[in-house]
Amino acid sequence: MFKCLKIISLALTITLFLTQIAYGDQCSYVDKEQALKAASFLKLNQLIYLFCEPCGETIPQPATIQSISVGTAGYQNFWQLSINNQGVDLAYTYVPSSLGEKSINLAALAGCPAQDVSPFIDF
Repeated sequence: MFKCLKIISLALTITLFLTQIAYGDQCSYVDKEQALKAASFLKLNQLIYLFCEPCGETIPQPATIQSISVGTAGYQNFWQLSINNQGVDLAYTYVPSSLGEKSINLAALAGCPAQDVSPFIDF
């Protein structure tokens, strides 16, 4: 019985770990067109929000853009958008929209399919 519980516990731990990996980096490495398109929605001194719903975050974290760059990710033919010298996952980045108090998901704008993220967040 104890051995069976250990196996079940190990299986659950592995499942939870793999679930977290599946959510991480959904749209961190993208193609060149998606990276450039995402960058076109950004400008210096703009306020953005970083918010990983699938990770269990409940409060979006504001950030002000001090620098924007796009470049190769160093892995296969992938590219990455960097904000403030840090690569970002487009799926967990929200930018102001013309819809009042709502911010829109940057992955959606760039055409990168992301799972389990809201297309908009309210403030």
